[in-house]
Amino acid sequence: PRVVGIRVEPLTDSDEEDEHSPFVGYTSEGISVVHPDTEVRVVLFGWWLTELTDVAFTTNNNCSDRSNIHFSSFDVQVEGRVSVTAEFPHADENYQICLRMKRKIAGPNAKEELTPFWIAEGTKTWITTKLPPHKHYFPLPIQIAMIVVLLCLSGFLSGNNVGLLALNPTELEIIAKSGTKTERKHALAILPVRRSGNFLLCTQLICNVVVNSAIAILFENLTTGLLALIVSSFCIVVLAEIVPQSYCVKNGLTFGARTIFLTRFFMMLSSPLSWPLGKILDYVVGHEVTVYSRDRLMQMMIMATPAEGGHFADDLKIAMGAMGLSEKKVSNVMTKIDDVFMLQEDTVLNTKTVAEILHRGYTRIPVYEDDRHNVTALLFVKDLALINPDDNFTVRTVCRYHVHQLRFVMEDTPLRIMLEEFKRGDYHLAIAQKIVQPEEGDPFYELTGVVTLEDIVEEILQAEIVDETDTVTDNIIRAQRTKSQAHDLTRFLEEDSSVTTDISLQLRLATIQWLSTNQPAFHADMISRPLLERVVRQNVRHVDINNRAKTAPLYQKHQMSERFILILEGRVTVTNIGQNGMQFEAGPWHCFGEEVLNKLVEIAPHLSHHSNRFGSVSALSSSQDTLDDPNKEIKRHPAAFSPDFTAIALDECTYLEVNVSAYLNAYHASLMQLAIPKSPTITIENPDLQANNLQNTTIEEE
Repeated sequence: PRVVGIRVEPLTDSDEEDEHSPFVGYTSEGISVVHPDTEVRVVLFGWWLTELTDVAFTTNNNCSDRSNIHFSSFDVQVEGRVSVTAEFPHADENYQICLRMKRKIAGPNAKEELTPFWIAEGTKTWITTKLPPHKHYFPLPIQIAMIVVLLCLSGFLSGNNVGLLALNPTELEIIAKSGTKTERKHALAILPVRRSGNFLLCTQLICNVVVNSAIAILFENLTTGLLALIVSSFCIVVLAEIVPQSYCVKNGLTFGARTIFLTRFFMMLSSPLSWPLGKILDYVVGHEVTVYSRDRLMQMMIMATPAEGGHFADDLKIAMGAMGLSEKKVSNVMTKIDDVFMLQEDTVLNTKTVAEILHRGYTRIPVYEDDRHNVTALLFVKDLALINPDDNFTVRTVCRYHVHQLRFVMEDTPLRIMLEEFKRGDYHLAIAQKIVQPEEGDPFYELTGVVTLEDIVEEILQAEIVDETDTVTDNIIRAQRTKSQAHDLTRFLEEDSSVTTDISLQLRLATIQWLSTNQPAFHADMISRPLLERVVRQNVRHVDINNRAKTAPLYQKHQMSERFILILEGRVTVTNIGQNGMQFEAGPWHCFGEEVLNKLVEIAPHLSHHSNRFGSVSALSSSQDTLDDPNKEIKRHPAAFSPDFTAIALDECTYLEVNVSAYLNAYHASLMQLAIPKSPTITIENPDLQANNLQNTTIEEE
């Protein structure tokens, strides 16, 4: 018999799949390697193996040694294969196979006898229990260093993934515009990379998976079995996931900005795979877009406000009021019609009535005819400035010469639209109304209240604005002031109380005489003598250099002005005159702004009944021009002029200042005193702001 080779097999098929199989493998010389003290199946291959009677495994080349592993019976024995089950103790030498057979002796006494053992030839029939040393992919120090570096990279990729993706581009733009200097710098560094969106996401995930897989492979090469699983899992989960992510959640902006160069490197390195995947995700999922609704923004501001309040709470209140403006309507802030202070057209403006008007503290008062729901005009308190209560004018008479636009709006008009209308400056008070549909007959408008610019501002500030003339602190619940009552404005009816600056009687008479003689605008046919005296007493100003800035400018070159100034005492320096920039000093009885008076003389007769309406149209057009072109200069009253000089009071100075509004009030009051018969036309504009249509209605008043 001849054995040419062996094969070592596990006893069961499950052992073949086990990583700790008894059979380890082969050495470079072809020697089979088995685990010591482990049963294996040894299969011998050759020829005429049915002749074998004994098989032994020896380590000392002595087949007769009793320490040999000896088999005289086999699991399988056929012509070309013999199989035995053996267990090999640990030995420093290789196990060799010893074979023995029976042979027949010819002759008259033929018989069988056993032959001596012989050793099978060839190293492929040897077996060893000396396990080969474990081979590492790299030298052990280098492989450990590689694992440490890979763990750091894994932590960077994992933490950066959370830190960068938690900051969306919108938040980064906000930080870049409103953060500290360091935060703005970090946000600007991250923003270009963060805008790549899905490309960045694919880069982070692909690189993180590759690095974690490499860590697991290298750990498995260092140790095997359950230990490799536990160690690699612990290092990846704790050191490379939990720790860096918990840090980057709170410091993602700083960490991302300081490691942005590594992020760009990995994006470039993985671009052949991550860039196409990112483009596919952009097409399928869409680009990242962050939109904050009004409700979400309001909730974010509430959550971001410190619990202790302070200035943050006050700012939040104002911000919430401004953002909630679009959801509220005129009916939410208006003063109900029953609580509105009104005057009837036939009311006589005697001392008692004027005192009541001033005591109420309102600057605009609706005027009605017969029924409170039939408002026909507006009375401004400033229209009463030059009226003598002893003249007993009626409200109708005053409104005839001071025509103010009357606006009507629907009570369901949004406050945002109402604020835009008030911003135009044409009017700051509107009458709210609603459509009433009776069971029988046609629908009609019914007045429900009054809304003013102050009401909207209070709604934005979430607080009541109370001035010194208010008697109530809330227009809706009509709460009375508790600390102090409104100031009694009836003192302004006293004759001497209207003097702004005290001047001597002789100087006052001289001023009146100078104006009526030298200025046509103050002649008796334009302004009556009593009203001229009141204009002088109410518009004298005094400049005290010790109590204000070093210089007090009266006019600025090329800045539109609507006032006439007459120097009474002191001196004024006039500079920048014309193109040559000349200068001189002006003393008493020198006047400026005669252009204003000359224009008023020309246009006042044509504006006798519509002066305020003309002014409103001018204000409306100028406001609209400003909205269209913010850099465009605001238009003034047609009587305004542009001085080509600068006038500055360098010393204590007393002067008379009459502006366009004061002059027109005096002019209209003179007309009423002279009882000039007029049939004015009062224009009442009824803008339905909700439909964005302004309907004009003309009411002829006799």
